[in-house]
Amino acid sequence: MVCLDSKFRGRRAVAALALAAMCAPVLAVAQKAEKGTEPGGYYAAQPAVENIDLNMYARIRAEGMQHGKVMQFAYALMDGIGPRLTGSPNLAKANAWTRDTMTGIGLSNAHLEDWGEFGMGWQQLNTWAQMTSPDPEPLWMQALPWSPSTNGTVDGDIFYLPLTADTNLDKFKGKLKGKIVLLGAMRTTPDLTEPLFHRYTDDELKAMTEFKASDSGPRLINGQTFEQYMAERMKAAELRKNALKMMAEEGVLAIITPSRDGGKGGGTGVIFDDNGNMLSRDGYKVEGKVTIPCAVMMIEHYNRLARMYEHHVAVHVAVNIETRFTGDHEHGFNTVAEIPGTDPG
Repeated sequence: MVCLDSKFRGRRAVAALALAAMCAPVLAVAQKAEKGTEPGGYYAAQPAVENIDLNMYARIRAEGMQHGKVMQFAYALMDGIGPRLTGSPNLAKANAWTRDTMTGIGLSNAHLEDWGEFGMGWQQLNTWAQMTSPDPEPLWMQALPWSPSTNGTVDGDIFYLPLTADTNLDKFKGKLKGKIVLLGAMRTTPDLTEPLFHRYTDDELKAMTEFKASDSGPRLINGQTFEQYMAERMKAAELRKNALKMMAEEGVLAIITPSRDGGKGGGTGVIFDDNGNMLSRDGYKVEGKVTIPCAVMMIEHYNRLARMYEHHVAVHVAVNIETRFTGDHEHGFNTVAEIPGTDPG
């Protein structure tokens, strides 16, 4: 059975991985034999020397290397359909495409299976920003998933609110009306001196297989125990919740957050606009919906705006965020199909 699991809240669902199993035609499907009933079967005694069918290995390799369709499948999902956020119209397209494609390549009983209610259906239609003064410049950003739209183009002065663990929100009260808030601290973007991709060496792979008793202590995340890490996350979530409440009461025009690290520390121009940047823990549900239009900006542009603010430069920005909600109680689906066996029994 091949199953495409669409229960993924990130913008780049990994649907293509499930389709890799379909890149080569099925050459044979072994049927599970009852214990001891078939000589050489899975449960029977194994021969001292295995009889390897090199011709079959060669045929399998030829199918995968010469006739595989993984690049065509990846193109259809990633370029043809595009981002497939859970609950979005594009994910519905991807579900239908995988169902029909599975049928077309010879799988049977291809269908969608409902895994339950997810939350709000949403899609981004258009997002842009521009610094209008003191130096006109386009700014790169994307709408945060499940952000509402601005009322057309809105423009205002920026207000930098780093929102660190020790932030006292009271000192910002009465200062935010009509502002476009940069919410989140700047971060450094060191030069990339090493390749972004690293292939493990033989020694590194060997070390992963060796478990020592001394390694069995508490698991650390960024130098913290799991309990400490989760406590800080919950504290940060509560701080964001209170900040959002204050900004909504004061009439903030829009919120811009910095693109997160991505694991390499640098910028590289990549915008991470997935749920790692969400302002509300349940922002994809009606009860957790963020009411202020919000976007995530490329870290290089975000840092420039924040630095100018810290140097007391009056920065004026125009923002347009256009999104569409398609339902409050959208369901998610798996695309499932069966690989038919060749044994008539």
